[in-house]
Amino acid sequence: MKLEILISTIDSGIMKVKDVLLPIRADVNYIISHQYRNDKYLTIPKELIRDDVLVSQIQGKGLSKSRNNAIRLATADICVIADDDVRYTNEYIDNIINTFQQNNNIDVAIFKIKTFEDNEEYKNYPENSYRLSKNNMHWPSSVEISFRLSKIKNHLEFDERFGLESELPAGEEKIFIHDALSLGLNCYFVPKYIVMHPKISTIKSFPKYSRQYVIVSGASDARMNGYISIIKAFAVTVKYLPELIIHHKNPLAYLYERLSGSLLILKSKF
Repeated sequence: MKLEILISTIDSGIMKVKDVLLPIRADVNYIISHQYRNDKYLTIPKELIRDDVLVSQIQGKGLSKSRNNAIRLATADICVIADDDVRYTNEYIDNIINTFQQNNNIDVAIFKIKTFEDNEEYKNYPENSYRLSKNNMHWPSSVEISFRLSKIKNHLEFDERFGLESELPAGEEKIFIHDALSLGLNCYFVPKYIVMHPKISTIKSFPKYSRQYVIVSGASDARMNGYISIIKAFAVTVKYLPELIIHHKNPLAYLYERLSGSLLILKSKF
């Protein structure tokens, strides 16, 4: 069983990718989707000229576009989503491959991130493995996601309206899993570490109740639940009222921003 690590990077980020690669092993390949906004970034570092590495350079921006480009180029049995700031070990690679080899019913697996800070968990993970459903799913990070390529390719992509360098710079991971569940795929959380990543990520740098964060929340809710998201916007505002006050967030502003995000999606054709 072969694994492909699908690495997305942009502009000068291509210079960091060499640190993601492990020494060559027969069951692992890498696909690097390199977006560039200026021709000066087109030089490919010599460390990436390897038999197990494919570099695809595409002009433009949008992380979800980059993810989709890598998926289209993938050919291995299993794929894992990656960025240019993560690190792997052979043990982590074995965790991914063994999970799919030993569990034929798993189509998509969400794993755990190990932080460079050692004793700090990246997020509050469930303690036990469980099967995901639309009503029972924690918020996944992209680099936690791995899947059987045959179940995804030509069937499912990341929504390119969401993700870094897009109008809605987050939420694409949960939408991806939601869409996988809508296709009837078997999605599981597996409490094993598969990758190392800094504790602080780009999305975590957004204040929880910032305008951008709230708009993305409303938009992702609408993308997954349609017009019900309008009702949910009112219900969630009431639910979070004490917390909004603690964080000095005007509840009416929160409601307006959440509805704005919902309407942004509901008014478009998807």
